[in-house]
Amino acid sequence: MSRFSSSDLSRNVARMAAGTAVLALGVGLSGCGAVDSFDKATSDAWAVTYEVAVEGSSGNQLSEVSYFEAEKRGEDSSAVTEDSVSLAADANDKSKKTWSAESMVTAEKEASISATPGKDGTATCRILLDGTREIASVTGAPGERVLCQATTPAFKK
Repeated sequence: MSRFSSSDLSRNVARMAAGTAVLALGVGLSGCGAVDSFDKATSDAWAVTYEVAVEGSSGNQLSEVSYFEAEKRGEDSSAVTEDSVSLAADANDKSKKTWSAESMVTAEKEASISATPGKDGTATCRILLDGTREIASVTGAPGERVLCQATTPAFKK
């Protein structure tokens, strides 16, 4: 004679089936997350140089500096903001003072830099890919905030 009745056996089989279904669902959902993480980790991203050059200013500061940067590959950029940054004398042109920052921006996402020079300075901003390829350049009016924006291109496949 069996210790288990047929109703006990049916309940146990039903519990095992439900447990297996929950386990399969959990593995499937975590698999989607793993694929998404892998896609982001292997996304194309540009090394972006943001550059601001100032002419005609007696000051050594830029104020209200803001630029976009992705924390990790495949992620949207977020704004990095500085109240002020120091300008350095330009080695090639003594009439200019410059500031630059290196950043990462995912391909086909927005790159942006804005800054305000001193009241008598004229600022020119540039966005460079891999330190050489210019994708945006704007010169502002004296003492006015300057803004460069561009969408980074896709990588050639």
